[in-house]
Amino acid sequence: MLLPLLTLLVVGISVPAATTIAERHTSELVADRINDANRLSVAAFTALSGGVGLQGSLVRLQAELDDYADLYDTPVWLVDRESVVLHATDDPAMPAAADERLDRVLAGQTPELARTIWPWEQEGEVIVAPVGRDSQVVAALVFVAPVAAVHRATIVDWAVLGAALILPLGAAVALVGPTTRWLLRPVRDLERSAAAVAGGELRAHADADSGPPELRTLSRSFNQMVDAVRTTVERQQAFVSDAAHQLRNPVASVRLSVENLEAHLDPADAEARATYDDAVDDLDRMSGVLSGMLAATRFQTRPSRESVAGEVLEPGRSSWLARCADAGLTATIVVDDATTRVVEPTGGLAACVDELVANAVRLAGGTRVDVRAERAGTSYRVAVADDGRGLAPEERENATRRFWRSAKVQNIEGTGLGLTILAQVTADAGGRLELADTPGGGLTATLVVPVVDQPVG
Repeated sequence: MLLPLLTLLVVGISVPAATTIAERHTSELVADRINDANRLSVAAFTALSGGVGLQGSLVRLQAELDDYADLYDTPVWLVDRESVVLHATDDPAMPAAADERLDRVLAGQTPELARTIWPWEQEGEVIVAPVGRDSQVVAALVFVAPVAAVHRATIVDWAVLGAALILPLGAAVALVGPTTRWLLRPVRDLERSAAAVAGGELRAHADADSGPPELRTLSRSFNQMVDAVRTTVERQQAFVSDAAHQLRNPVASVRLSVENLEAHLDPADAEARATYDDAVDDLDRMSGVLSGMLAATRFQTRPSRESVAGEVLEPGRSSWLARCADAGLTATIVVDDATTRVVEPTGGLAACVDELVANAVRLAGGTRVDVRAERAGTSYRVAVADDGRGLAPEERENATRRFWRSAKVQNIEGTGLGLTILAQVTADAGGRLELADTPGGGLTATLVVPVVDQPVG
């Protein structure tokens, strides 16, 4: 923004100044030649009105005009009222530019003002002076003044003007970069801090000690806002975690009490048995909800960040293989493009993959689990595929809803919050969770996270 303004300022100053310089040198040339023309026109009028000695006066005038033309390199023509050339110091044919001006002067009109002489114009300047007394014009003198000297003087003055403008402009341009960086440093810092807050880092603060006073005030206000948001979020998380912890013991105690009632049930009373089973199921679901609340708060304790894919995924390889082996499943884990730098979701990429592997082991009902991580353009994909029962298309659409569970796994332990949490934290990091059929049967859950194209370290 500053450079175009500086350029416009320089142009706004240089163009009028350059025009004034050219007009000044033109005026000096014309003034000199008009003074000479006035002196010669007096001599010409005297010679033309000399009476008996007319021929001698004309000879002296012609000699004076020739001397003037030789001395100043300025061709001169003496023309009578009938536009007949009485004397020419050069080619008898006058330049075409003199015709219109000559007609005006011979008609008794004021000579036309000279044009501005520019360095790129090579034609000499035509000056027409009347010869006569008062309003009586008996002849006219036509001069073609050379303009080379005007060109040189104008170019020299333009060079001085350019140097006088370029030096301050160069200094201003040299200061634009540091000044702009100083002005925008708080803005860039605010941008980085806002991105960190959006990624879940609620302790990110902007630098409020640099930049203009207005931006420092904005940075302090931003920091106060972040502190207020962090306090609110931490209180909410603490409340959810504390409430879940506090409720788990009463729920467990109630379930134990209900189970103690089983021995007192009448085997023949089917209604009592059904009521007992419903109570146990409700308590199990309540316990699952509390577990899901605790899991959600655990995920949010670690904010989104940039990491190297291999460094965060490789440590989980042994636990995923062990989990599958304990369940009697075959597992393969492949991590390609391990040096790719990615944006981890809140809670960590490894924790997200761990949740998908746990779901595949508990819920799929298959014989194998395959984990493959690889880069795909500007994204990094971690796919967890099983060969189990899979999900129908309408079930995949509902799978990320809170507490939703497929009818196929209603009797298997779970909270119905795992995929919901994964979808949310992945979306917050700029990625997504994809659910698709595994070729040959089963479900493939893929975490897609953004790639950070910058060198590691």
